[in-house]
Amino acid sequence: MTAPARRAQPSLWNRFRSWSRFEGLGTHLVMIVVLFVILLPLLWIIGTSFKDRLEFATNSGALIPRRWSLVNYQYMFSSVENLPIYMRNSFILAFGTVALQVFVSSLAGYAFARMQFRFRDAIFLGILISMFIPRGGGLMALYELMNFLHLRNSLFGLILLFSSSVTVPIFIMRQTFQAIPKEIEESAFIDGANWFQVFLRIAMPMAAGGTVVIATLSFIGVWSDFLITYTLIDKDLQMTISVGIRKLLVIYTDAISPKYRGQFAQEAADSTMLLFAAIPVIVFYAVFQRWMMKGLMEGAIKF
Repeated sequence: MTAPARRAQPSLWNRFRSWSRFEGLGTHLVMIVVLFVILLPLLWIIGTSFKDRLEFATNSGALIPRRWSLVNYQYMFSSVENLPIYMRNSFILAFGTVALQVFVSSLAGYAFARMQFRFRDAIFLGILISMFIPRGGGLMALYELMNFLHLRNSLFGLILLFSSSVTVPIFIMRQTFQAIPKEIEESAFIDGANWFQVFLRIAMPMAAGGTVVIATLSFIGVWSDFLITYTLIDKDLQMTISVGIRKLLVIYTDAISPKYRGQFAQEAADSTMLLFAAIPVIVFYAVFQRWMMKGLMEGAIKF
C-alpha cells in the first residue's frame, strides 16, 4: 500500500510575493487614510462654504450639505468692494518676488557652485547660518528700517523685503548647478563663451527644475504671509489677500448688505473667503508640481 502523496509546499519566492501583495495593499490603505485626514479640513471648508445660516446651524459638522446655497459667494462678490484689489496686490507681490528671487539666487548659486574666489566657502557657510535666524524676532527693527527707507505701505518695499530671503534658494540653486556635469560648460569655454553666456545659455536651461522649486516655494510663502505684511501695510488699498481677508473676518458684520443680512453664518462666510484666498496657491502648485518633483529628483535639494 503506497503512502499518500504530500501536498507541495509553496516556495519561499511564492510566499514572499504573496506577502508583498498583502503589504502593498496595506500600504495603500494607510496612505488613503492619511490622505483623507489631511484633506478633511479642506473638504469641510468647501462644504461649509455652500451652507446658509440655517444649514450651518443644523448641520455644521457634515462635509456635504443637505441643502446647497450660494449665499456666501454672493455676499463675498457683491459686498466686499476691495476684494479684487487685494487679489491684484497679492499677484503683484507674489510674481514680483518670484522673479527677483529666482534671478538673484540663480546668479549667487552659480557663483558658489562654479567660480573660485576668496572666502567662498566661508561666505556660503555664513548664508546657511542665517537660515536659522527667525525673521519674526527682528520684526520691530525691520519695521523701523522700512519706515526709515520710506518703504512702508509699498508693494515695491515688500517685494524687496521678501526677495531678500534667498538663503534657501541660493542653497537649492548651488546644489542644482553642482549636479550639472562640468564637461558641458568646459566645452562652451573652449568654443569662446564667457561666464555669463555659459550661465544664461547652458546652466540655466539645465537648472530649470531648481528654478521651479524656488518659484513654487516662494509663491506659496509670499501669498500666505500674514505677519510681515500685516505689520508693514496700513493702507487698505495696499493690502494683500491674506491681510484683507483677516480684516473682513473681523469687521464684516458692519459691512453686510441688507440684502444678505441674516442669511449666512459667520463661520460659513469665513470659510468661503479663506477658500477663495487659497485657490491661487492650489492652482499654482497643481500646475507646477510635476516640474517641481522633477527638480527635486534631479538634485535640486541634494545634501
